[in-house]
Amino acid sequence: MKIKKVLFHKGKKYYWKEGDLHTEHGLITENDIQTKSKVQTHKGKDFIVFPASFLDNMEKMKRGPQIMTPKDIGEIITRTGMNKESKVLEIGAGSGALTSFMARIVKQVVSYEIRKDHEKIVEKNLKDLEITNVKLVNADASEKITEKNFDIATIDVVEPWTIIDNIEKSLKSGGYIVSYSPSISQVQNLVEKINENPNLRVLKTLETIERPWDIRGRIVHPEFRIMGHTAFLTFIRKI
Repeated sequence: MKIKKVLFHKGKKYYWKEGDLHTEHGLITENDIQTKSKVQTHKGKDFIVFPASFLDNMEKMKRGPQIMTPKDIGEIITRTGMNKESKVLEIGAGSGALTSFMARIVKQVVSYEIRKDHEKIVEKNLKDLEITNVKLVNADASEKITEKNFDIATIDVVEPWTIIDNIEKSLKSGGYIVSYSPSISQVQNLVEKINENPNLRVLKTLETIERPWDIRGRIVHPEFRIMGHTAFLTFIRKI
């Protein structure tokens, strides 16, 4: 079931689906949550109510493998130019975070996931988010990719170089490939393999760093905890 409302009290966030909401600050009735933007618990504590967004639901999605972060997902979406007409091939669905973000933008996502337990997690998350334009394939993409004519492909597996030739054959001319790799040695092995394929060109490899700032009146300073390295993104294009 999707989250329908989110409530805030002194910076803490509460998620609501149905029924009365029980918190450490007291009870809030279902009727108040559904009909008001400002509510009080039976103990007189004030809460603010917002309709739940897609991002709110993503925050509470079922986790299996580590999910890709928004800072990396944003780079993938913008640098490949994916749009409502795009057909995307995904290798390695994980928990379905990237899958879900892309599916809201593109025409179709075909996602290969070799592990059945991961596939079941993705199936549940897609159902909860009411996403219907994703085809899940429980198969090893290094052996064969059946579908063709993709505009974009993403890779999130341990050995991306074992799959790159099959992806190239499934991609349209001019199409983009993005590989998500936590270690630079993975990137090196991938680039070496790409250099053997005359139909592919490496555009760039990058990592994104997110640095939040704390702004309270005249008190302005960066937060002590930043989101540093998560992975290297390697962007490739088919000639």
